[in-house]
Amino acid sequence: MVWLPRSRQLAILPPATPDVLLITLDTTRADRLGSYGYAGAATPNLDRLAADGVRFERALSPVPLTLPAHASLLTGRQPFTHGVRNNGHFVLPAEVPTLAAVLAARGYDTAAFVSSFVLDRQFGLARGFAHYDDRLDEAPPGPAASLELERRGDHTVAAARAWLAGAPRQGSTRPYFLWVHLYGAHDPYLPPSPFRERFSDRLYDGEIAFNDALVGELLDATGYGAADGPLVVVAGDHGESLGEHGESTHGLFVYDATLRVPLTVAWPGVVAPAVATPAVGLVDVAPTILDLAGAGALAGAEGQSLRAVMRGGSMDGSPAVYAETYFPQFFMQWAPLRAIEAGRWKYIDAPEPELYDLRGDPAEQTNLVAREPARVASLKRVLDGLTGAGAGRRASTPLTAEARERLASLGYLSAAAPSSLPTGGARLPDPKRMVGLFEQLLDGNRALARGDAAEAARIARAVLAKDGTNAFARLLVGRAALGAGRHREAISAFKIYLAQVPGSADAHHWIALAALRMGDRIQALAEEEAALAIDPRHVAAVSLKAGLLFSSGRKDEGVQVLRAAVERDQANTALRIELADLLTDAGRFSDAEGEYRRVLAARPSDGRALLGLGLVLSATGRAEAAAEPLSQAVATDPANAEARFARAEVSERLGRVEAAHSDYDWVATNSTRPDLKRAAVARRDGLRDR
Repeated sequence: MVWLPRSRQLAILPPATPDVLLITLDTTRADRLGSYGYAGAATPNLDRLAADGVRFERALSPVPLTLPAHASLLTGRQPFTHGVRNNGHFVLPAEVPTLAAVLAARGYDTAAFVSSFVLDRQFGLARGFAHYDDRLDEAPPGPAASLELERRGDHTVAAARAWLAGAPRQGSTRPYFLWVHLYGAHDPYLPPSPFRERFSDRLYDGEIAFNDALVGELLDATGYGAADGPLVVVAGDHGESLGEHGESTHGLFVYDATLRVPLTVAWPGVVAPAVATPAVGLVDVAPTILDLAGAGALAGAEGQSLRAVMRGGSMDGSPAVYAETYFPQFFMQWAPLRAIEAGRWKYIDAPEPELYDLRGDPAEQTNLVAREPARVASLKRVLDGLTGAGAGRRASTPLTAEARERLASLGYLSAAAPSSLPTGGARLPDPKRMVGLFEQLLDGNRALARGDAAEAARIARAVLAKDGTNAFARLLVGRAALGAGRHREAISAFKIYLAQVPGSADAHHWIALAALRMGDRIQALAEEEAALAIDPRHVAAVSLKAGLLFSSGRKDEGVQVLRAAVERDQANTALRIELADLLTDAGRFSDAEGEYRRVLAARPSDGRALLGLGLVLSATGRAEAAAEPLSQAVATDPANAEARFARAEVSERLGRVEAAHSDYDWVATNSTRPDLKRAAVARRDGLRDR
């Protein structure tokens, strides 16, 4: 234990129940901050916090993935205990206590603002938060807006600041717990100006600098440093390899590049400045916050309060820190990895085990397994003692297809999770022998995302030539064929994939799409039934099934399919809009209006709901009332030709000829839909003849 004080030790005695600000920095390496010694950093606000408070020199993530890392941070539990082992296919069990729930029970106002769909409320982290803001559709309008599935950090911080300044906080005497998650440093690295220009050759550093500026805004908004200022905790969730060990991003390995994260606890006047050097984990964050806030303990937490370490003392019990990644096996049928760090030594349990002396080899380049068999055996026993020599708990749940599509668009491989937790990792390929194929798969995924189906297929087949059982590569072949219109080939690939992953609702849905495009509506409906038997919340399958029923004359059945889905998932605005659209098509305008208004109550700027409401009001003779939502729909997305055409029709009906002519002319000039373009030309020219 080494404690490096920077000023006189202050007693850690909270003057009162404090406000708490938790900031999590996604995909942020500790060694890219100025306070951790990086000369190229532009992180003055994070460095200020580190100087004011306790900076943990060696804080480690338990999983190099966003959702499971945050699950550990907010519960104090290891992944093998809380059961969230990967992004997307897991939900934090309802019975697991959370930091937010404990603080809410202690009288705190609780709010969270997240910047990525990976932390959407459906994955279970919203429990305990009175306000959980996971809105991500705040990108500028335009063709790419629907693919923008992360929220830029300045939008997230603006929402958090609005919550602090608005009701119910104004006049409240209750303390608050505010969690703000910033996602910007995640691949792809796209910092805004002026960071894009300043860091043109170091875009990852530019993203971190942008996040630092946002941290400064939060510190100002919360009155950090004042006598009644908040307790502030800043933590990375995991790091980024940036090419180390052959990995460009994260998830595949458990080396320091993706596990070591920044962690700072700052509370001026209460927490004395220091640098704590013992290795600690994200599982220790929630117990530490509760201890410092005087808010009791977190039931079932395996982490511990770092209060003693912050004051120069030692941790209780074993100092070993655990990490894992099951990502390789869930998606590629490669071996999972588990790791344990104890003192200077780090052991990685893999088909080819690894042992590193972190003091002499911090880059983890020299594997000492052959030289240190006794130490390897000892650390393996410690590791097995933690996890029971097995995989531990898995808390999976069916996941909507919409969610899988969103995760894929963020760069996460989108193969379905297997139906049970993987075992037998020693018989599977070692990820370090397969990292080249992993990077190829990432390239294939990116090619598919940008619409280059031929390149995606080429890459996938090259991977399969070397790794014939790779499920994601097989899935990529099917997706590429589907995108290229080779429907029989797509169906064949998806059926091979289903033989490997029988529980994939996605594959059944994609077969349904291919069958429908070939004109086989019967097979399409049967495949959607199969998809929904696996995952009743599969949004795309629900939508297509409802549409198939509706278009075949079974309108009431189609509506009922969507209504049942909405009842199961009432917060899903996409499903509710689908229902409202179908009700509109069925002529049930009153029911449709009610559904559109429910969406707009939760999302006042939802362009689809605004357009739908305007169309319903127009269809029922309320042209004056229709003008407002249609104008709002155009303001939300000025490139929406359908909304402009509908507004033009309403303007024409109301005698606003100049406004109608302007919108018809815009549609005639800019619409990419031939039918809408022709109609706009006819209506515009008709106005001239009046």
